[in-house]
Amino acid sequence: MSPDPMDEIESYLSEMGVKYQRGEGYFASLWKIGEGSYMVAVLVGEEWITITTNIVDRERLRDDIDFYKALLNVHYALAEVRYHLDDEGNLGASTTIPISGLNKESFSSRFDSVLFAIDYFLNSIAPKFGIEVS
Repeated sequence: MSPDPMDEIESYLSEMGVKYQRGEGYFASLWKIGEGSYMVAVLVGEEWITITTNIVDRERLRDDIDFYKALLNVHYALAEVRYHLDDEGNLGASTTIPISGLNKESFSSRFDSVLFAIDYFLNSIAPKFGIEVS
């Protein structure tokens, strides 16, 4: 019998030294990056694990094709960094792992990629486009 994904992820988070709260089907951890605080959620589904965060609310984003090109180019340049827009147009970062492929190395790498995506946006993209992030 396979281990419970929630228990497996909890052990990975603990081994990584992550402070988190466990809920029904999710984990949440708060990260101070730059001048802001960012909630990173690990959502555990039937077949997929999603690691996600909100970075910037819609009203702070630019309606500029060069801005969105820059975001898309990051997907090519930085393999594990993926930005997304939610249904309200807020910018976030996320990644997924199939339950069948869950292991400590893949989880740690993907979790860290979401943290890196926040930092990269704050230091490389936001200043270039005059986006204020708090």
